[in-house]
Amino acid sequence: MFEIFFKRDNHWLDIWFRYDERLRFIIMAAANMAFRYGLFVVLEVVLVSLSYQAVLALMWLISSVVAFYSYKKMVFVTKGNHLKEYSKSILIWVISYVFNAYVLSVLVGQWHWNIFVAQAVAILFLLVSNYLLFKHFAFKKDKVYRWWEKMFDVCAK
Repeated sequence: MFEIFFKRDNHWLDIWFRYDERLRFIIMAAANMAFRYGLFVVLEVVLVSLSYQAVLALMWLISSVVAFYSYKKMVFVTKGNHLKEYSKSILIWVISYVFNAYVLSVLVGQWHWNIFVAQAVAILFLLVSNYLLFKHFAFKKDKVYRWWEKMFDVCAK
């Protein structure tokens, strides 16, 4: 009975991991943004007595863990190093926030762009830069790990 369930899961996971890593990142990033927004709305309604800044901080704390594990398990597929990778992920998100705020201040404040167009430009740049930072910094695989992984795959065949 359970074999059917696991085969179905493996089938869906097999399909998911056939997609290019970059596409998986875009899908997970969009899902994480939607989750963050929904979580913010729910927390704001439930915790009405807290300031929106406190709700924002709580939302960020919860959603950063969810985003971290979704990237770790569903995009980059790394093993171990949870604390090290999570610390690097937080650094990437802080850098992204500072960059996003700076880009908006320049495009909107100095160049008088429409705020929505400016944020769209910032998001497109951040999507590419965050992918590269997560891939080559936060979830960087060791060359030894890749070598052993490849050797294991050859031996398993």
